[in-house]
Amino acid sequence: MERERLREKEPIQKTKYEQMLEFYQKWQERQKNGELVIHGNEKKYVETRQGWLKYYLSPFDTETALNSWTVFEHDIRKQSGRHRHQGGIIIYVLEGEGITEVDGHYHDWKAGDLLLLPIQQDGVAHQHWNKDANISCKWIAFRDMLVAPYIANAIDQLQENSEITGKPAGRISGDIDDDWKVTVNGDQVSLVTSPAELESVNLFDKLIELRDKQRSRMNDSTWIIRGEDLPWELNAHGKMQWYLHPCIAYSCVQTHVFYRQEIPVGSRSGVQRHGGDLVFYITLGQGYTEVNGVKYNWQAGDVMTLPIFADGVIYRHVNTGSEPVFLIAIERNMVHTVGVDRQCGFEELQPCLEFRQK
Repeated sequence: MERERLREKEPIQKTKYEQMLEFYQKWQERQKNGELVIHGNEKKYVETRQGWLKYYLSPFDTETALNSWTVFEHDIRKQSGRHRHQGGIIIYVLEGEGITEVDGHYHDWKAGDLLLLPIQQDGVAHQHWNKDANISCKWIAFRDMLVAPYIANAIDQLQENSEITGKPAGRISGDIDDDWKVTVNGDQVSLVTSPAELESVNLFDKLIELRDKQRSRMNDSTWIIRGEDLPWELNAHGKMQWYLHPCIAYSCVQTHVFYRQEIPVGSRSGVQRHGGDLVFYITLGQGYTEVNGVKYNWQAGDVMTLPIFADGVIYRHVNTGSEPVFLIAIERNMVHTVGVDRQCGFEELQPCLEFRQK
């Protein structure tokens, strides 16, 4: 008796659902196999209309685990070009001293300071100057490419980098504002904590109230934070300075968390479970970051990133050099939406050595 032939399985149709599954599978593979460390000595400065730029991360890079950030250094040799965009960018000064103009307002800055470009209607026009062209002047910028489309970011070049045009450098035409220690109104809009309250509140009016409080706070906020004025705290993860934090209300940008960390010689950070998508830049020293048991070596001038996994990543930084390690870190401020725990639970699994000895 002839054996009944098995019917071949028909191929899965390329529906939108299948395309979505394929998209996320490729994204997961990128998180697993993409580069976590971007070495600064392998990147070069390129002259652009805005100035001399060196890119570490961008949406056009396909070899890195993270693709939702643009991270670049700007070497300000004399002055930058001038352009307008929707703000929200975070700038940390690495070397030298300079001045930034934002819509006719001026702040001077130096290494260790943080510049914030506010998010506002019609964007912000801005330009940067090196105070002394004989001294190196560099900063590193972080643009969140997930936030950028949401705030309708677009770049309009208003003035070319003078080194390209050959025209004389522009002049500073306003007074420099040194005051950054502002005080803002920290009042919050009361929350609806039970469905029983819905009949007694007007939620549209609540939205307007929240808008007005945010506008008032923005008018009083600062767009520069001076690193030398920030206190250091010793916590379970290490010795840190907080520039941006979910509990800090006086900064004109609230979209991100930003801190600087010091790791002494022969020491390490705490061991932490984190949701990933965290970007570090090493400003001094050398060592490695251990991510889920795998070591990734870095040195000053490198960018280190954490991938995104469903169960998070467990990581720590280790100083292997003969001088202290200093690094800066940035991530999105999503604590009031997806929560501090995110998808994996935020935990300090083991404190740093200094905290245990405290």
